[in-house]
Amino acid sequence: MFLNLLSKSKINKILVISLTNIGDVILTFPVIDILKRDFPSAKLSIVIGPKTESFFDGNPHFDQVHVFDKHQSPVKTVPWIFALRRQHFDLVVDLRNTAIPFMIAPCHRTSCRVDKTVKVHMREKHLNQLRSVHDFKMEADESRSLFIFEPDKLYIQELVDKKIGRQQKYVVVAPGAADSAKRWSEEGFAFVCDRLTEERGVKIVFVGDEEDRKVAQRIDKLMEAGAVNLCGRTNLIQLAELFKHCSLAVVNDSAPMHLASYLNVPVVALFGPTDSQKYGPWGAQYHVIKKNSDCPVCLDPKDAHKHTCMQTISKEDVLEAANRFIG
Repeated sequence: MFLNLLSKSKINKILVISLTNIGDVILTFPVIDILKRDFPSAKLSIVIGPKTESFFDGNPHFDQVHVFDKHQSPVKTVPWIFALRRQHFDLVVDLRNTAIPFMIAPCHRTSCRVDKTVKVHMREKHLNQLRSVHDFKMEADESRSLFIFEPDKLYIQELVDKKIGRQQKYVVVAPGAADSAKRWSEEGFAFVCDRLTEERGVKIVFVGDEEDRKVAQRIDKLMEAGAVNLCGRTNLIQLAELFKHCSLAVVNDSAPMHLASYLNVPVVALFGPTDSQKYGPWGAQYHVIKKNSDCPVCLDPKDAHKHTCMQTISKEDVLEAANRFIG
């Protein structure tokens, strides 16, 4: 049942049960932004996994951040549930379809029914889940899920001034991915980065975690032009600030792709075995390159060979897409 105007005025405490991985949590941000807009006086809390706790540290738009480790023992989970129950939430928006809403007994909760016959993007799936209890008319045009503190802004400004140049246009490149099958070739990245530097006069900035730093170093060695390697030098909030001022993001299927999408940064996304219609970029400007029609593993998951779909993407494909946005 939708929340009518009378019941909306009685919603004082909201709990959003989000997901675990970084990219998956970012896909729930549009739901959070709508709740903050439509219930401005309500206290909003969130349940997230340990990986994304830093996303919400100190964010004034959240009353409490509850960290849930899905691998923790029942000895820890049971008192954790009872602590949530004592909060007496008026509304629970469960985006991972757990039993938690039934155990903490809120006044209102989202539907537990999931229509698996309809194939939609995960972002839209989360919005549909919210629609099961709240009849919102449009999406929010203001970001509340991310809060960038002044020290983080100053840190990125200093990096840009020293490493890139304040007036210099730059392209953010995220060459990493948790799954090696989702990574495009280092030679391909080097070619595209060199051409963009030479023909468009942009600076290339590599981003990712500490593990991606070596990948970026290898790409840099293959390049003729110099690049800035910031892998491992920014946290998630600082990366968001860096994205806000770039001209384009060239990324594999990864958390940076979703972060750029949320910030409405132009995105060229390179996809392999993942379903781009379900997990692809979702901002106002994006282009997906996916060529897995001849990949043996995509055609038959039981095939013992490795995925070949990312190798099928040509350098010219990526360069053409990038030039479309920069040009």
